[in-house]
Amino acid sequence: MEKTGPSPRHVLTRHLHYCGCVLVKQNKMATINFDQLKAQINKALGDASVVVKFSCATVCLLYCLTFIDSTVYAALAVTPGYIIPPHFRVWTLITGGFTEYRIWNVLIDIAVLVLCGQLLEPLWGALEFLKFVLILDVGTSLLASAVCVFAYVATFDTQMWFLQFSGMTGILSGMMIAFKQIKPEQELGMSSLGLRVKHVPSIVVLVYSILCIIGVLPIILLVMVLSGTVIGWVYLRFYQPRGKGVKGDLSEGFSCASFFPEAAQSPVNTLSTIIFNTLVRLKVCHKPIRTYDVGAPSAITISLPGMDPVDAERRRQKALKALNERLQKLEQTTSWPSLDGPEGKDPDSPVSPVNAVDEMPEIVVDQGTTKRTEGVPNSSSVPT
Repeated sequence: MEKTGPSPRHVLTRHLHYCGCVLVKQNKMATINFDQLKAQINKALGDASVVVKFSCATVCLLYCLTFIDSTVYAALAVTPGYIIPPHFRVWTLITGGFTEYRIWNVLIDIAVLVLCGQLLEPLWGALEFLKFVLILDVGTSLLASAVCVFAYVATFDTQMWFLQFSGMTGILSGMMIAFKQIKPEQELGMSSLGLRVKHVPSIVVLVYSILCIIGVLPIILLVMVLSGTVIGWVYLRFYQPRGKGVKGDLSEGFSCASFFPEAAQSPVNTLSTIIFNTLVRLKVCHKPIRTYDVGAPSAITISLPGMDPVDAERRRQKALKALNERLQKLEQTTSWPSLDGPEGKDPDSPVSPVNAVDEMPEIVVDQGTTKRTEGVPNSSSVPT
């Protein structure tokens, strides 16, 4: 009796049933992942501070206002020609940094603000975090507008005068500088490449430079990235209050040369030092003053402005270790004079027999004549 296989209709039914089960399973997994993501977002926003919530709400509100009319975006975005009189739209220096016109930019801004609130605000405080955000916002708008004005003066292109730009690109670039300061050695997810947090600002500038040069992004975004990076570094390097009258972070790992590859760090360091000394001579900025506290009775405490206590303690231990090693080498190469020697001996102290034998004068006999060394009385005589 010949066996026959399943009919094509039966095979098709089974295949459709299997595909339906797979789709249902994937939909359930997607629903679960979406619910987990939603729960994490709600938890992150719920744990965020008032400053972070207010910043996120401002970004969302201004984004919604741009749908009312096209003139709303023009009133919120930064236009270099309208900042100065007679228009004098100075409010755009603040609103421009929080105004986005793409939904994915809004989502990125909120995610970065929440992350910064979790990492930076506990270290700085809510007021300092808000001040840093506003400095980046206003500073980026002013510096980018100044670049547009110089471009207009150089080219007489009216498009540079009335160019409109907005977004948190400059603020996010400055936040990357803050991440470099607090966690420079933390590895990123791509650990196989050896990338760390301290490399992120340089990578961001490099990526934006390439994308703007090839025409994928407008050149004004590169200007905003560079403006936010420079302003964030200058503020954190020289002006951020760090307690006890200390301002800025003067550590070597946060210098200007640290943003460049190791091969270029030496010339960049030399150039930045020359520029800084020139600005000090012109009284544009002040040279930082290092203070040393040697009041501790048991050890020397060195306090440098801009350094964290952990970094200062590490440097102190390193300096003490180097000092001890140098003293040990000095003791091995130099013999100190003994207090019991001829120079330090008390003349009234009794002389031991051993020392008496050592102190016997040397006698040289020559043809019956006795010669005594200096220090022996002339009345002494030794038989030949």
